[in-house]
Amino acid sequence: MAAITTTDRYTKASYWRAAGQFGHTVLLLAVAVSLAFESLSFHYGLTIALTIVASVAYLRLFMIGHDCAHGSYLPYRWQNDLLGNVIGILTNTPLKYWARQHAKHHQTTGNLDKRGEGDVITMTVEEYQNASALERFRYRTYRNPWFLFLVAAPVHFLILHRLPLGQQFYTREGWISVMGTNIGIALYYGALIAAFGLVPFLMVYGPIVFLSSMGAVWLFYVQHQFEDAYWVRQDGWSYHEAALNSSSFYDLPRWLHFVTGNIGYHHIHHQYPRIPNYWLPASFNENSEFQEARRLGLWESLGTAWLALWDEDAQRMISFADYDKACLPG
Repeated sequence: MAAITTTDRYTKASYWRAAGQFGHTVLLLAVAVSLAFESLSFHYGLTIALTIVASVAYLRLFMIGHDCAHGSYLPYRWQNDLLGNVIGILTNTPLKYWARQHAKHHQTTGNLDKRGEGDVITMTVEEYQNASALERFRYRTYRNPWFLFLVAAPVHFLILHRLPLGQQFYTREGWISVMGTNIGIALYYGALIAAFGLVPFLMVYGPIVFLSSMGAVWLFYVQHQFEDAYWVRQDGWSYHEAALNSSSFYDLPRWLHFVTGNIGYHHIHHQYPRIPNYWLPASFNENSEFQEARRLGLWESLGTAWLALWDEDAQRMISFADYDKACLPG
């Protein structure tokens, strides 16, 4: 109960905090993008450097949109919806459509019997053993970090978000969310192309979308895909345990918490999704339970990229190399 008592006040959104964070993030994006276009007449290396800065702003905007999807960033739902839809145009993410997918992720994280939308696909060792040769090949390809982050990540934002998939294909709300965002993106990108030309647009926005997509997928991946993660069957699953144990505390330097919109405090976010990102550090500092979470440092996190299978017997994630060394069939 102590955790609930000390976090109550942090579920209250702040106009000043939200306005300050959103304002300087949009300003950073606008300045970086403008300078990136201007730099094309000098040297493309300078352009790339500026697109990296723009990608930071782009990633922070995505995290703000993530809070809007939870209805936590601003005090009222309509305000979150309005801001989230605008951010969705900037970050290629239809708010309502993605919010429904993400809600399922929160409701089922760490549950082996309810893996589905909003997650990185994860097979157990037994499932992989029983899979066909084609299924194993497809899964190995998908879980290869070079493919997952360099190919699947931008494809997810640029292509898979252009049509409602799954159950939302059959809902009016899913189509409105996706198509409304598509129209906004067409107008936004169209204006940039009209102002600067198609080739300059691709030279600037190509790297921005690629880098920010890769960063967004990495951040959500690393928060749940670590060696001693929490995966259990439905009969042993609980929301509280899953929130604190299937989500890591990504223990980053302060400047990287700034860059990533405090998403590293992911274990708190899963327990209390109504806490906006700008209150997460204070909530962490005031609550001893949150400080006992599984910490994942920056260097250690890089090794998680090769984890691919959940070993139910050992209760840990293993890599394909671990699997092959164990001389298991496949």
